[in-house]
Amino acid sequence: MRTLLFDPYCGASGDMIIGALIDLGADIGSVRSAVESVGCGLEVNERRFDHIRALRVEVLSDKSFRSLDEARDILRASALSSRALERALRILDIMASAESKVHGIDKENAMFHEMGSLDALADIAGSSAAMESLNVKRIISIAPSVGGGITDTSHGKLPVPAPATLEILRSHRIPWRGGPVSHELLTPTGAAILAASVDEFLEHHPEIVTDRVGYGAGSRDIGMPNLLRAILGEVPHRMKHDRVVQIETNVDDVTGEILGSLIERLMKEGALDVTVVPAVMKKGRSGSVVSIISMEDDARRLSAVLMRETGSLGVRVFPALHRLIAERRIESVEVMGRSVPVKIGFIGDDIISVKPEHDVCRRIAEELDIPVKDIIRIASEKGWRLAGRKID
Repeated sequence: MRTLLFDPYCGASGDMIIGALIDLGADIGSVRSAVESVGCGLEVNERRFDHIRALRVEVLSDKSFRSLDEARDILRASALSSRALERALRILDIMASAESKVHGIDKENAMFHEMGSLDALADIAGSSAAMESLNVKRIISIAPSVGGGITDTSHGKLPVPAPATLEILRSHRIPWRGGPVSHELLTPTGAAILAASVDEFLEHHPEIVTDRVGYGAGSRDIGMPNLLRAILGEVPHRMKHDRVVQIETNVDDVTGEILGSLIERLMKEGALDVTVVPAVMKKGRSGSVVSIISMEDDARRLSAVLMRETGSLGVRVFPALHRLIAERRIESVEVMGRSVPVKIGFIGDDIISVKPEHDVCRRIAEELDIPVKDIIRIASEKGWRLAGRKID
């Protein structure tokens, strides 16, 4: 899979991202057109750090935008393609949401204290155009370094990362690390571009067959090569992974009706999976083992639901289970004039399952007075044909 990998070991800013992508082979004409169409100029120069060649991008502007609506209008009137514009507006929305949260005001009235100059908008447009021109299928990144020490913000001198940067990292659950120097390395604009563009953040470098390497140079002297590295290459198809917890308890005085409603309640509350297994309890009593798979952040809340609904006095929590996940997407097929959602599971180019939504199939079967298995069969056949075309 053609993949773009960011390696922000010295953080990232908008100009560093553009520089790295141009050095990687992004169409400089498209980038320049995007930047100029939002009212800025663009200079691209070669810079050397010891023996490493990099591109230093500088956006030229002394203007600013005053509101989110004005920024949106500038982007919509720009030279960006529809897909690049969609990414740019997403980046802008992330910035506005961060400012809104930090300042405690409505997003539409955010003043962009730390990123309201027009060159930030040019960074958004330029990076979006650059990524679009590279035509990659997936974007991944190593967890960014944010630097350290104290930085000047509109709120005064505060620890790195700056408030807006930290809010973006928090709200998008982006892993990050301090260092390697006592300077601000990850800017709010850089964080927003990564948040909107990266499909997955990794702790370590993945297996990748490298095609090209690009370096974008930062503007500050930080006592070491101030570079963002970007890598273009092929990453083998792999299953996605995440970390979950397992919550479990034994019950011996709960009816089947209660267990059925418990499963439904837990799934509505955010459980990833719930199973109930018959068991023989102490003193030979029959009972059940209730097992829940959930994200770690949901474990305490789901444990409370489990205890309230069953009367159990305690649960077992098995932390940090590693879960492998096939990729999936939802498509729709038409069955007898009705739309049926089907979940398609795949690993790389291999389709592993096509499952129609059972509740929808059941409702259609009741409306038409035909067996639900017939609706499921027709939807499955159409889903497999559709999945094959999509993968190809």
